[in-house]
Amino acid sequence: MPFDHLVLTRFSAVRRGQVEPMPLEWLTYRLGFFYDACHPSLTRQVGGAPFRWLVFLDDRCPDAFRAQVEELADGAFEPVWGHEDFHGVALPQAIERYAAASGPSHLITSRVDSDDAVARDFVAAVQAQFDRLPTMGSSFGQDDLLFVNFTRGLQVDRSGAVYRRDQPHGPFLSLIERRTPGAPPRTVHTTKHNLARRTAPVLEVRAEPMWLQVLHDANLRNVVAGPQVSPRVLRRRFDIDLVHDEDISGAGLLAARARHRARLLQQWAHHPGQAVEAGAATVDRLRGTHLSPHDPAALSTGAWLRERALRLGYRPRS
Repeated sequence: MPFDHLVLTRFSAVRRGQVEPMPLEWLTYRLGFFYDACHPSLTRQVGGAPFRWLVFLDDRCPDAFRAQVEELADGAFEPVWGHEDFHGVALPQAIERYAAASGPSHLITSRVDSDDAVARDFVAAVQAQFDRLPTMGSSFGQDDLLFVNFTRGLQVDRSGAVYRRDQPHGPFLSLIERRTPGAPPRTVHTTKHNLARRTAPVLEVRAEPMWLQVLHDANLRNVVAGPQVSPRVLRRRFDIDLVHDEDISGAGLLAARARHRARLLQQWAHHPGQAVEAGAATVDRLRGTHLSPHDPAALSTGAWLRERALRLGYRPRS
């Protein structure tokens, strides 16, 4: 096999500037989503080459919680315990341990949040993009780096409703990189996902839904951003144990879609940037699979949306 593949999940690893460990209530709440969504989705992958799943956790936790994690980890993932800064210490040390430069010529790293899930063929689909490299030539980038992003995913909220989400430069990002003797790998965490183009080209892959965001009370950064869809697409693409509304169909689904569409339009009226993002994602989707070239001056998603909204006449409230 010409590459190693690591899936990287930050569960409770320490963020820069964080002093206190997360409370047991938060850990228990988060573990529920990990158990119902993330864990089954990655342990039931099909069709791909072997990969290793590293889950990063703060070791300043109750013994009972650690025992639960270790039980879940058996045969599924490798828990990486510690309380050093994730990006500055914990991740580089783990990469040095699990992905030394003496391995195969390339390394693939994929990021998946602990409260989200991926489709059963996600790993295989990421690895399939490796076969594109010989045809890309100089597009692979001067530093032999290529980000891979699947533009379509799903969202499920606390009511169990399922929504479609199109998102270029999304958080379910992977990085293919050529190993450099004597230098540590960059990994997918070398930059924020919405700034990936500043580091390397991004291959935006049009495919069936490849990822699932779980919307809940402790996940305030994500909002419902697309149309409501039948839960059948979730069942067809994902192996998870998360409870969702599997029975809605026919007239009930049509009525729910109409109500959601009205709420979405109202939401966009108050937050025009979200409407611009949805429109841009649709246009990007229509382009099919394509390469977004490396651009060191590329705008962040927020700055890009603000610029587009201002062009459309939006004026922020003073």
